[in-house]
This record gives sequence, C-alpha cells and structure tokens, in this order.
Amino acid sequence: MGSNSEGQESNKKNTKQIILRVLNIIIATGFGAFLVYYLLKGGDVDINISDIKQALLNMYKPTLIAGLAIMLLSNLFRAYRKNILVGSDRIGMGDMFLVAMIRNAFNMVLPARTGELSYVYVLTRRFMFPLEIGVSTLMVVMVFDLVIVFSLIVISIVIVGINTYAISSVLVVIIAAALLIGSLLILFFLSDIIGFFIMIYKKLLKRFKVSEKKMIHRIYNKILDINNNLKLIRGRKIYWKVYLSSIAARLFKYTSYYLIIHAILSPLGYSFSDLNYWAILLATMAAEISAVLPTHAFAGLGTYEYSFIWVLVFLGFDEKISKIVGFSYHFITLSFTVILGIIAMIIISLPFYRIKKNGLEENK
Repeated sequence: MGSNSEGQESNKKNTKQIILRVLNIIIATGFGAFLVYYLLKGGDVDINISDIKQALLNMYKPTLIAGLAIMLLSNLFRAYRKNILVGSDRIGMGDMFLVAMIRNAFNMVLPARTGELSYVYVLTRRFMFPLEIGVSTLMVVMVFDLVIVFSLIVISIVIVGINTYAISSVLVVIIAAALLIGSLLILFFLSDIIGFFIMIYKKLLKRFKVSEKKMIHRIYNKILDINNNLKLIRGRKIYWKVYLSSIAARLFKYTSYYLIIHAILSPLGYSFSDLNYWAILLATMAAEISAVLPTHAFAGLGTYEYSFIWVLVFLGFDEKISKIVGFSYHFITLSFTVILGIIAMIIISLPFYRIKKNGLEENK
C-alpha cells in the first residue's frame, strides 16, 4: 500500500510539472506573438513583413560575410575556454567547437537560458564525462560571462553618455558596477558559497536521518562532487586564460552583431560613422539579457526584438528603422546559429565520428 501511495504521489507531481510547463510554453508563446504583432503594427510606426524581406534581400554582402565569419571566431574562443576548463585529453578543440555550436543553437531557441544544459548533456552522454565536470565548468563559464557583460554595460553607458537622455547615468552605472562587483565576488568565492549551502544541506540530512539510498542524499553527494571539481579548477590557476578568452569571445560576438546590423542598414544610407558601436552593443546586450527571462518565447520571437528595438529607439534611432533592423538581425543570427548547431549535431552523431578516451582515439 505504501509503495502504491508513493507512486500515486509521484504521478501527481509529474502531472503538475507537465501542466505547469505546458502553461508556461503557452503563456510565453502567446506573449511573444503579441509582442511581434505589436512591434509590426503597434506604436507610432508600423511595418510589414515585406519591409523585413526587402531589408534581408538588399543586405550589404561584405559586412554580412565578415560578421558571420567573426561569429564563428567567437565560437572558437568559447570552445577554447571550455576546453581548458575541462582539462582532459578525451576532448579536443574540434570536439569542443562542435559542442559549443550545439549549445549556442539550443540557447537561441529555449527560454531562460535552459539551452545551457545541452552542453552538460553532450559532454556527459557523448564524451562520457562525469556530470560534475559538465556542471562545474558550465557554472564557471556563466559567472565569467556575467562579469564581462556587466563590464561592457558600464563601459557602454559611460561612452554613450546616457546622461543626455531621460534617466540618470550615474544611477545606471552604480547599479551595473554593483552587479559587476557581485559577479566577481561570486566568481572567486563560488566554491565557498556552495560549501556553505552544502554544510546546511548536510545538517538537514542528519537532522531528518535521511537514508543514503534516498534520491535527496544522492543529490547531496553530486553537489559535493561538483564543488570539489570547482576547487580543482580554481587550483589549476587557469582563470586568467578563461577571463581573456571570455573577453575575446564577447567582443567578437558583439562585433559580429555590429557588422550584421551595418549590412542591413548600409543599403538604407547608413555608414559606420552613423552607427555608434557602443550604442549598438547596448541594444544587442539588452536583447540577449531578455533571453534570461521566463517570458522569453520560443526562439525569443517578440521578446528579443522588443528589447533591442526599445533601446535603439531610446538612444535616438528612427522607430521604423529600428523595427526593421531588430527583426532582420534576429532572423540572421538565429538562422545562422541554428543551422550551425544542426550541422554540429549531425557530425557528432555520425557512427564513424571518433572521440578520445584517455588520450587515445576510439570509435563510439
């Protein structure tokens, strides 16, 4: 009877989780569809799909090609930092480059950065790494990304000079600087912070006398392994390499976005002198930050464009131009990233694709 009641409770919980996920998808998708319609037909200026299509067809090819090439280079630096964090001969740079492209594709499509988990999944399932290695390296990478993003936000705000607009630049810089300092503290004390929660976790397990066979105790052991791996990573003194490669990855990424946006606007009479790099960077970062929100719709449609367009208009760009650029630029980056991810998944799934084990190649 006890096992039956536990099974029924488990089924109820699973059913509730499925219902909540479906509701979240429906709400997020509906919200995204509303934003797309609002951006196309709402506001002071409306645009048509034909305007976006025309912008895509008339793009300036040299800067488009340069932008896509630099985006690939950004992926290379992303692969490099993950490779040195993992620190194993079992996976090479070529392998990690494919993993990085798969992670990027899922991140562009799934909400609230849940696509990050694809990196852990591929690393554990295809390359047979322990879960704690995938999770710990992902945590370090995400904290480094936070540090770089908040640094760039501070720099951009200072250079663009938001004090000429309707809000106080001092307040925004203080908030961004506080977030940057917080991110740095988390980075250098990450294992200590997790260790504090592990200590509380352990006391609770003892207090309620939880059996080691229970799932909750297994989770405790896995968190312990993850934290031990974080200490090993910090002890290898490779943070400076990760930091420099993180800066390179971000700068190349945002430069590629800048060039793609120039490719869209060039036929409309815009030159490089008309496009402030740091203003464009603020708009693209705002769009990317929107992806963290749970309201982020499928592939970011609506939420991504809205964040990008709002910042551009706020910084003085024409509303119609901002809308055309927002949809066109997102379509290009989304398509390119997803296509690369699909190609990477096909390659890594081929039966004759060779991976390494203990430094030696082996068919999987």
